[in-house]
Amino acid sequence: MSRTYTLKIITLSFFFLFIACNHSSQKKEKPKLVIFIVIDQMRAEYLYRFQDNYSEDGFKLLLREGFNVKNTHYNYIPTATAPGHSSIYTGTTPSEHGIIYNNWFDRKENKMINSAEDTSVFLVDNSGIIKDTRSKKFQRSPKNLKTTTITDELKLFTNNRAKVISISIKDRGAIFPGGHLADYAFWYNNNNGHFITSSYYIEELPSWLKKFNNKKIADSLLNLTWNPLLPIKHYKNSSIDNASFEKVFNGREKSTFPYTLKELRKNNGNYNLLPQIPQGNTLLTELFKASIKGEKLGKGNETDFLAISFSSTDYIGHNFGIRSKEIEDTYLRMDREIAKIIKTLNKEVGKRKYMLVLTSDHGSSDNPPFLNSNHLPGKFISSKEIRIKLNTYLSKEIFPKDYISYIDKTQIYLKKDLKNKEEVLKKSLVFLKRMEGIKDVFIPNITTFNKSSKTTIFRNSFNSKVSGDIMYQVVPGWMEKRSYGTTHTTSYNNDTHVPLIWYGYNIRKGETALSVKITQIAPTLSMLLDIPFPNASNKIPIDDIIENTYK
Repeated sequence: MSRTYTLKIITLSFFFLFIACNHSSQKKEKPKLVIFIVIDQMRAEYLYRFQDNYSEDGFKLLLREGFNVKNTHYNYIPTATAPGHSSIYTGTTPSEHGIIYNNWFDRKENKMINSAEDTSVFLVDNSGIIKDTRSKKFQRSPKNLKTTTITDELKLFTNNRAKVISISIKDRGAIFPGGHLADYAFWYNNNNGHFITSSYYIEELPSWLKKFNNKKIADSLLNLTWNPLLPIKHYKNSSIDNASFEKVFNGREKSTFPYTLKELRKNNGNYNLLPQIPQGNTLLTELFKASIKGEKLGKGNETDFLAISFSSTDYIGHNFGIRSKEIEDTYLRMDREIAKIIKTLNKEVGKRKYMLVLTSDHGSSDNPPFLNSNHLPGKFISSKEIRIKLNTYLSKEIFPKDYISYIDKTQIYLKKDLKNKEEVLKKSLVFLKRMEGIKDVFIPNITTFNKSSKTTIFRNSFNSKVSGDIMYQVVPGWMEKRSYGTTHTTSYNNDTHVPLIWYGYNIRKGETALSVKITQIAPTLSMLLDIPFPNASNKIPIDDIIENTYK
């Protein structure tokens, strides 16, 4: 063997060793920051219906350069904020994580409880821990969440070196994404316009947040006027302004632009008005910027995680409905908030050094008056009337008595002292199945379904520890009776179909129309970060995301 040949072999060996080592080091690299955005009550179609008026740097940028999972759905009922955020981050459904609704009936306490309620902890505001009676509604923690989250697993995997921060207007929109191990979860105090937390996390707010609160940005925003972002003639993808069935704020005679916030706040809850207008989203974007800088997110050796949940879109949808001028304007403004977030991330973390995921906790439906005006089927139903009629029927068939402790849009809790409970359940099933407006009824161990998606929906929804004795779902187009706007809870496309876009670090642009469940987000993100799945998570990631990342 010649000296020259030997040198070539050695040189090639070093070359391939270098390539292998370099490839190995590249595989170990991870994004400096994961930014996970949930837009409360965002229907998937909003990405497209309002697209003509979007900027080039917000939703359009994500669609143009990110990976769009177009057929993403929830797979349980009720579709709502607390179970939605919990399912996204745990990778499982209420049957496992235990957050069955925003509120539910506690049989032991014989009362309604908040999904994030924890009477062992206290509100933490600028002055520290507050234990007076006014702070009771802020006694919150992730105690009721019974499984781990993607954020918990990140904290465990990095031995607590990664920072996890979660922010929202709503307490449940901040608490459940942060999981059990978050460094901070901050949400809005509608008594004073501050962002607050719970003594579950810390006993004193960080100095940067105190400074942020002291700027009184909420007051500045509430001194503005809510005018259309663009000339109203451009709002061609919504109904007329002052359409019927929209909320009229106190002190006004109709629901039309402009809204003079300085005047409205006096008669509409003062700081409580802010979540109900697009400026609530603006305030959260400002907190996002302060969080990035205050905590130096994306500057360390580990992947940090910032969860942000925009809530004002939900309040505005509930108040004005999905066809209103107000909701169209809200999403044009939301588009600009997304653009601000991306610009901030590019500057503070570095372009393509972060991974951004955007989705929603649920969709929403057209209200029955709108459907009827367009010759479409729909009608209101009242859970209170269901209770009265069912109780009357049971009293006639069995024995005069009050059989029901509580009923909401999807669940019925019977009195806990019933001796003939099985008979009551069987007769309830017969009555409810023939009641106008009710499509499906589920009673564990009594209801029999064929193997179908309907059966899966109910089984995903039922948690034996906290769910009601009976679950039901209304007919498509039907809705719980309300005075204005819209709501959501069903397993129909209106309420389940949400956007899902992945963007940034190692994400190739593209799209897929294959069916995806919301519970597949957590295992997908786990695989991209090379960390364990949440303990009860769906085990099937989104193949198209895994295959379309840069190796």
